[in-house]
Amino acid sequence: MSDLGNERPAAPEPLALPGAAALPPASPVPSGAGFSIRLLARLIDLFYGAILGFMVGVMTGILFSVLSHLGRLTPEWPRLVSRFSFTGFGLGILGAFLYHSLAEGIGTATIGKLICGLRVVQVDGRPATLGGAFVRDLAYHIDALFFGLVGYASMAKGPLQQRFGDVWGHTVVVKTAVFEPNPQRGPLRMALGILAGSLLWASMTFLQLVLKVT
Repeated sequence: MSDLGNERPAAPEPLALPGAAALPPASPVPSGAGFSIRLLARLIDLFYGAILGFMVGVMTGILFSVLSHLGRLTPEWPRLVSRFSFTGFGLGILGAFLYHSLAEGIGTATIGKLICGLRVVQVDGRPATLGGAFVRDLAYHIDALFFGLVGYASMAKGPLQQRFGDVWGHTVVVKTAVFEPNPQRGPLRMALGILAGSLLWASMTFLQLVLKVT
C-alpha cells in the first residue's frame, strides 16, 4: 500500500510584513580599531599640521618682508598676523577638514593613520569614498565634543567601533593587521591623497595670514 496518503503538506513560507525593511547584509569587516589608537593617529596628524603651518608661516613671513621692503605692505604686518580672528580660526578648521577628507577619501589614510597602521574603509570592506570621508570628517566635531566622549559612546555600541561620523558615512576605521580593504589602495594613491589634502590645508593657512594684513 502506498505511503502517499501519510505524507504531510510542506509548511508554507513565512510572509514578509508589508513595509518591513530587509535586514542589511553582515559586514565582512570583523572589527574596528579602538579609541586609543585612533586618538594617537589624530594627535600625529595635529603635530603634522603644526609643522605644516610653521613652514607656511616662515615662507609667508619672507614674502611679507619683501613686500614690506618694497612698500607694498604695511610695516605693521608682524603685529597684524599675530592677531586672533574668527575667520582665521574657521579657515584652520576648514583646512584640517579638507586634509582628512581628501587623504581618507583618495588613499584611505592620513599620515597619522598610516603610521598607526589604520585605514578607512566602507562597511562592505571596500576602500572609503570621498563622499563617505566627507561625511565622517564633517561629523568629527560632533564626535569630539566633551573630549571625545560623544564619539567614544558611539564606538562602544558594537564591534565595528563606529563613531557617529562613521555611522552616517557608512565607514569603519580598521587595523591593517586585522583587515585590508578590497581592492587595496596603493602607495602612490595614498601619497596623492595626503599631498592633495596637505596642499589645501597649507592654502587655508596662507589665506589666514593674507586676510589679516589686507
